[in-house]
Amino acid sequence: MKKDSENIKEQETRNKVQGSKQFKRNTLLGLAIALVAVIVINILSSFLFFRIDLTKDKRHSLSDSTVEMLKNLEDRVYIRVYLKGKDQPADYQLFAKQVEQMLQDFRGYSKNVYFEFIDPLEGKNNDEVNNILAEFVKKGLDPIPVSREDANGYSTHMVIPGAIVSYRGHEYPAKLVVADPSGADWLQYSIEELEYNLISPIRRLMKTEKPNVAFLDGHGELDFWSTCWTAMQLQRFYNVSRVTLDGKINSLRNISIADSAKQTLNLGENKYDVLVIAQPTQPFKEYDKYIIDQFIMRGGKVLWLIDNTTASLDSLQAVPEFFATPRALYINDLLFTYGVRINPNLIQDLSCMPIPQQVSIIGDQPQYKFMAFPYSLDVVNFSDHPIVRNIKEVKSDFAGTIDLVGKDEKLVKTVLMTSSERSKLVPTPSIVTLKVGLTKPNMQEFAFHNLPLAVLVEGEFESAFKGILPAEFDTIKELDYRDKSVPTRQIFVSDGDIIRNPFDKKRNQPYPAGYDIYTRTMFDNTQFIVNCVNYLCADDDLLQLRAKTFKIGSLNNEKVRSHKTLLAILNIGLPLLLIAIMGTILIVLRKVRFSKKK
Repeated sequence: MKKDSENIKEQETRNKVQGSKQFKRNTLLGLAIALVAVIVINILSSFLFFRIDLTKDKRHSLSDSTVEMLKNLEDRVYIRVYLKGKDQPADYQLFAKQVEQMLQDFRGYSKNVYFEFIDPLEGKNNDEVNNILAEFVKKGLDPIPVSREDANGYSTHMVIPGAIVSYRGHEYPAKLVVADPSGADWLQYSIEELEYNLISPIRRLMKTEKPNVAFLDGHGELDFWSTCWTAMQLQRFYNVSRVTLDGKINSLRNISIADSAKQTLNLGENKYDVLVIAQPTQPFKEYDKYIIDQFIMRGGKVLWLIDNTTASLDSLQAVPEFFATPRALYINDLLFTYGVRINPNLIQDLSCMPIPQQVSIIGDQPQYKFMAFPYSLDVVNFSDHPIVRNIKEVKSDFAGTIDLVGKDEKLVKTVLMTSSERSKLVPTPSIVTLKVGLTKPNMQEFAFHNLPLAVLVEGEFESAFKGILPAEFDTIKELDYRDKSVPTRQIFVSDGDIIRNPFDKKRNQPYPAGYDIYTRTMFDNTQFIVNCVNYLCADDDLLQLRAKTFKIGSLNNEKVRSHKTLLAILNIGLPLLLIAIMGTILIVLRKVRFSKKK
């Protein structure tokens, strides 16, 4: 009996030893398998790149156009980022991490992307620092002084707000720290614009030939100084110039003499990709209209910014009221053929901007008060088209309406922006007065809603001179007159002031287009015009980037207050309950497992 009990104990001891050895073998085998799996995964990840973005607005994903551009890089791109330094403010350090993460994404799609973070001021004395900062100013990266207070008092740290991108011996600045035009936090806005601001310089350096954009002169259009802000923004991507037609058939088209003796010509295509006609005030001659028409027939794109009345804020600065009349530009036949009619009327809108108006005089000093002026529209209604997808507000003065005319199935018409739901139509001739802001609006008169202010028309256009080519034009038929266009695009806007930028003559500097000098509010006029030109130039990838935005979700404070106890229980009790359930399940499984062994 005693021997049997000893044998049983011996057997149990042997089983324990064998079980321990088996457990060690299984543990080592599992560890080896895990190590092999990690190594295999790392090797595969070096050849395969993928990521899963679970956010609703895809904020962590690069746009398709960016991915395609990175994959098509034929040479190395070097990006030197200057957002580095031991004294860098905390918000700039956070932004630098966002920049690094995005550059890592770039690198994941193209091994031709190389980047480094540099502190250009490290170890430099004051004179060297000043010289370095001056060099960055020349390159287009104006340093940002950031003041802060610490134990040693106030100090100023200079932040270089971007990077220098190099490609095939050429370099271009990438300004990454940008201010939100609406005055909101720069960090959120800069993160939203980061992909665009990084990829734009690469795109510019890759393009050997830039499209040509021309502003039209010769018909009282806005001059250089009134459009210089928008022109500067366009120069980042296009060759921008000004052109006067003056009846010259080769003003928009490449035409040269082939043989003077034989009187033969070399007939080329358009000189420009996009023609911007910004607020003309004088009539167009038939010959100039013909030149524009044939420019369109050969695939040229036109951005029309037309005021079809004589109303302007400049007139109100001289007198408190004036007589607005239709403007005789003689281009209605052109526009009608192209599918639109810009009416000689004015829109009053309850969604409007205030302007200062004199209400009294104290002594010899006039007293002013800001009052709503319904002719100064605050446009907030936009379609979902890429041109206006990222546009929030556009400022418009004395806009008219646009009608869509004709039934040409080959033309696709898209209304880009409209007035508000409370609008009033004012026919001309009529008196425009400042007093309109002093009276309470009659709501019954503001019964119109969503009146078109900007329209995109795409397709194959018919010539406005088809079948009615004037006799005096017979001599130019040999210049290859066309009565139908290739597929092209045009945009029509019923207000030329949208592109106008205020200009400070004392300081000799322009303000951005859309900047309201009275309320010091920035509108999206410049971005709207740039988007229009991008689309007309078929730069849809730029539009895709500019339209990419994301919003950080916010809590519903009312629901939080009303369900405060329930939310507290869920946030504290639910995790504890889940842990308890998991612990109970593990204990039960262990008991079942070991009871079976026994």
